[in-house]
Amino acid sequence: MGNAKQQSSLYKVNEIFYSYQAEGFWAGKPAIFIRFAECNLRCDFCDTEFLTGIDMSVAEIMANIRDYKTNFVVLTGGEPLMNDTTELVEALKAEDFYIAVETNGMYLPKHDLFDWITLSPKNDKLKLKKCNELKVLLGIDEIPETYGIESEHKFISPKNPTHDKAIGSHTADFFSSNIAQYCYRYILKHPEWRLTFQTHKAIGVK
Repeated sequence: MGNAKQQSSLYKVNEIFYSYQAEGFWAGKPAIFIRFAECNLRCDFCDTEFLTGIDMSVAEIMANIRDYKTNFVVLTGGEPLMNDTTELVEALKAEDFYIAVETNGMYLPKHDLFDWITLSPKNDKLKLKKCNELKVLLGIDEIPETYGIESEHKFISPKNPTHDKAIGSHTADFFSSNIAQYCYRYILKHPEWRLTFQTHKAIGVK
């Protein structure tokens, strides 16, 4: 008798969808997003529903993405690095996908196979200190904290005004010109930073 086949990993996935990268270095590029459920943080400015999800095997995930017309995949969340993504990333690599991950930096990857790492830190409890792209959310009168992270590119993104205490009560709007103007003025004084926006919300897509 041969060895029993090892069961493949299961990942709790919130959603898989095809859209475009709306922010940062890859803005405008069509992308497949694999959003992992669950996060180790509960940031009051988070605008993403990540609590729900279904368990999916690598084979099921791959079957869901093969027909999309791009090889650019973004692992996001929630916090994707709460998972050991090795098996999934190896399967993606085997089919020539370019793989980006978006993380808060509080977990180290279990492998070195990511093509691109976007790090958006929320506190100083970081294990990951080097990335391709650093993205910091900024509200009025705040300054971006880098926590000693080494990055090739540095972006500031205006906070969702729904959760920005500096402008008062909660609102359903996703954009505040006051916050954006503050970020604009900041990058003019600190040109090592670039300004980025959530453009997908402006046109009403994911």
